[in-house]
Amino acid sequence: MTHRERIENALAMKQTDRLPYSMWLHFPNEDRMPVRLAELTLRYQQELDLDFIKYMPYGMHSTIDWGSQLDLFPGFDRIPEPHNRPIQKPEDWDKITPKSGTRSEYAIILESQRLFRKMRTEIVPFVQTVFSPMTTAAKLASEATLIEHLRTCPEKVKRGLEVIMETTIEYANAAVDNGADGIFFATQMSNKKITAQEHADFVKAYDLPILNSIKGKSWFNMLHVHGANTWLEELLDYPVQAINWHDRDDGPAMADLRKLVKDKAFIGGLSHIKTLPSGTEAEIKAQIEDTWNKGAARGVILAPGCGALPATPKERLLFVRKCVEETAKK
Repeated sequence: MTHRERIENALAMKQTDRLPYSMWLHFPNEDRMPVRLAELTLRYQQELDLDFIKYMPYGMHSTIDWGSQLDLFPGFDRIPEPHNRPIQKPEDWDKITPKSGTRSEYAIILESQRLFRKMRTEIVPFVQTVFSPMTTAAKLASEATLIEHLRTCPEKVKRGLEVIMETTIEYANAAVDNGADGIFFATQMSNKKITAQEHADFVKAYDLPILNSIKGKSWFNMLHVHGANTWLEELLDYPVQAINWHDRDDGPAMADLRKLVKDKAFIGGLSHIKTLPSGTEAEIKAQIEDTWNKGAARGVILAPGCGALPATPKERLLFVRKCVEETAKK
């Protein structure tokens, strides 16, 4: 099978010739240069023979145009951290004014995507990273401040989320219109630090318009639900083809979630917190074989529950590839 055929079959709950898989990690201090990010993305896919690519712009890109500044660190292993939080008090939400989803920081990502498509010699599906509005808001304000404000000044927060949503819609559509097969839609605020009603009002209400805006022109959209103690069950009706979450590290297990959802592929099976960075080869192999056997070659794509640490030794990533290739022999 080609990479695309393998992913298409997995999404359609059909059999594959081996366990489909992918992994992703950040490239700190190199990922803001369009050419370099494209080069690294291509090399990473070729070395590991990934079945799909999760494009990896740096994690704070959606906040820069609204005033975020970053602290950078020497070397290539530590991701940038926020130097400031543009939203600290309720009136700061008024600073969230309309921005373009195709200019400034977004232009860097879209240009890198264009260069990557020009460089590649093999057609491998790729999804572009898109953060949910509440995720961007949490990066701008901090999670604690955001939760405080949505309870004390909800209308200000909603106006800000509306602006962020419109910018994100423009960006997501530009990514798909310019060749992405879909998006990796990441929500980092679908956790039970907020109530079910707050999740519906502040997360889901602003997520769905983004996903619906690309529904008819993309075939591989995946939802990433970040963290522990999440409202995952409340997200099962999102218009995506696949779901990725911390299944090994935080649960629920794939087998338990499969009882609730039949029409979406699951992407996971590898512990990104324990096993991938520091587990034994036997533990890595056991998780891969377990994912293959339980998936019965249908509806499952192996991946970490979240991004691998940038410092993960290449030998460990290559070992994952070796174990995946061995599933074709069984």
